[in-house]
Amino acid sequence: MSSLKISFKSESYSLKDSFTISRGAKKSAEVITVRISDHNHSGIGECAPNLRYGQTISGELNKLQAMTQALENSSNGFERVFINKFFSPSPARSAIDIALWDLELKKMRESIWSLNKIKKPDVLPTMITLDASSIENNLKTARIYIDCKIFKIKFKGDSTDIDRLVKIREQFPKKRLLIDANESISPSKISEYINYCERFNVEVLEQPMRPEFDNLLSAIKTKTILCADESCSSLKDIEAIEKYYDAVNIKLDKAGGLTEALIMQESAISKGMKTMSGCMLCTSIGIAASQIIAAKADYIDHDAPLFLEQDRRNKIDYSKGNMNIANSVLWG
Repeated sequence: MSSLKISFKSESYSLKDSFTISRGAKKSAEVITVRISDHNHSGIGECAPNLRYGQTISGELNKLQAMTQALENSSNGFERVFINKFFSPSPARSAIDIALWDLELKKMRESIWSLNKIKKPDVLPTMITLDASSIENNLKTARIYIDCKIFKIKFKGDSTDIDRLVKIREQFPKKRLLIDANESISPSKISEYINYCERFNVEVLEQPMRPEFDNLLSAIKTKTILCADESCSSLKDIEAIEKYYDAVNIKLDKAGGLTEALIMQESAISKGMKTMSGCMLCTSIGIAASQIIAAKADYIDHDAPLFLEQDRRNKIDYSKGNMNIANSVLWG
């Protein structure tokens, strides 16, 4: 039996304001925190279950309970390779994988950067999300984070979308813009939306339609970069979507952990695709574990902690459109 022990709990972090996308609004970030400890060191991980994928806090806690029993009784021990081979991708697996990374790094007294032979950046830029609530809220948020180089506008697939795009572009004529539709655009309107993206110089359109309509994108010729999110959760999905999309949003909770996410990013890059390092509504722990992905990404969407009323005690600092690199006390 392994000498390592897993503990986990659910936590709720209130948001400063409600956060709205096409599937509804949230008032809090619901996460699960996992700790894996030996007698000397402790690694921490976090996940944020998403109802879009049929995930709930209680469901992921049940998975963690089952995974804990299997791991503590396994002769294979707590090896990341073993975990990723025998457990399907899920937020629960992601939290364990991230905690194991942290534990390994602390035991080796090495950083995630040196281990992966990547020069540690001083800071990393992040886009700022303008949610789908109202143009008034969007402009308020945009002014607060005016130093940010990229705004990501959330669309709902309704009549408010284009009006918000027009007004944001009028207010910020030189700002780089991305649109995240969260699958909300109907197939009958995709050409219209693409035309508006080109007209208003939108750099990226993320997940415009539901995955079952991805094949319609093959007939569309546009200078706007098309990025997959909900259409791509795993390594095998990249092969399925590369003929429809120019980029992919890689999130640890979707991939089932950092181990799989790193492989996904290398695969996407090898196919000539751009990558985005994304996140769910999470705390600085979720962001810290993603920063190694962000360092090689074309786009970084790591603003989730900015929407929290209060982050972790040890947290990532944000300033002028950039985020500091997580210190080892937090993670990695």
